[in-house]
Amino acid sequence: MTGDRHASFGRTLAAMQGHQQGHHGWNAFHRALLDLTASSDPALDRILTAVRHKRPSMSDSHLITLLGIAVRQLASTHPDVASVFEPEALPAERSRSLGAALERHETEAVDLLTSHSNSFTGARRFLVPQLLIGGFARHFGVDEVRLLDVGTGLGALPRQLNNREVFDRFAADLTWLPERPPYLDIPLAVRHGIDAAPLPTTDWVGSCHGPSAYYEDRWSELVWSLERAAATAGQVRLSALDVLDRAQLAGFLRTHRFNVITCNFVLYQYEREVRQRLIAELVGQLAAPGLFLSMEPSHDLVRQGSRVTGYLAGDPRPLHLADAEDAHFIGRVTAGADLAAVIGPGTGGGS
Repeated sequence: MTGDRHASFGRTLAAMQGHQQGHHGWNAFHRALLDLTASSDPALDRILTAVRHKRPSMSDSHLITLLGIAVRQLASTHPDVASVFEPEALPAERSRSLGAALERHETEAVDLLTSHSNSFTGARRFLVPQLLIGGFARHFGVDEVRLLDVGTGLGALPRQLNNREVFDRFAADLTWLPERPPYLDIPLAVRHGIDAAPLPTTDWVGSCHGPSAYYEDRWSELVWSLERAAATAGQVRLSALDVLDRAQLAGFLRTHRFNVITCNFVLYQYEREVRQRLIAELVGQLAAPGLFLSMEPSHDLVRQGSRVTGYLAGDPRPLHLADAEDAHFIGRVTAGADLAAVIGPGTGGGS
């Protein structure tokens, strides 16, 4: 890895290690990784160089989260790696354990890092799309929503939409300011999700949850949610497609003519110029009237929160729809200045 990329990685890692919420269990791992980065650990440097060569557009924040997930996955099959996540380990012991694990399992770590992504799936992240897509459909008179969920993982979001039982359980923990838009059933005609091959397994998604009681709760919520939404699983079509394959993506979008595309916690995984290109390609293929809805970490995971942005078909301007104080959508959501442009005035979107 070049000196500039190494320095950038270290700065991002230091910022993430100081996250206000301690990343709910990842903080200790990030500290150990920071120690290895500062000491120019040879195995870590070789791993980072190999990943950058294979996936040059990956952002630092995504690479850092993916390293934690990959080591978690290794710990599930290699007992010698489990000590990296031992709660009582001293910082120096954890750093030594991580360095030894990366050296012993370097090839396997590179394989995981170059073939997978952070597929953390939050059971609560469908709450905002449910309200905004429902409001959009009513405001624009859309009778059939042909939905595509980009970076869908297990396909949780397409399954959860219009499930009032799941919505009501989680919506009680989310306060909207100044007021919550009304719940409306979405006139879903098509539910489609795409993710890069290999499609994430339940085992992989489990490894994407951090080593803490907080993440154990989030995981149990997801399992419960998928069980309660089982009736719609057969309505969701999942396809393996890499959004970085521009020709394949364009052909797929032209074929299906989606009028609503959701893209949640996906764009941050790429460098900024790639993010902008993907937005332009996805918005440019929307059938009108159409909505592209993006939820991304507010500060590339170095601070808490999430920003919700929308684009209307035929209009390249980003619309500020909402801000969530917690990226797991617990707590407060504040309406953005452009919310009324998507769901109409007087429905939680202002005047």
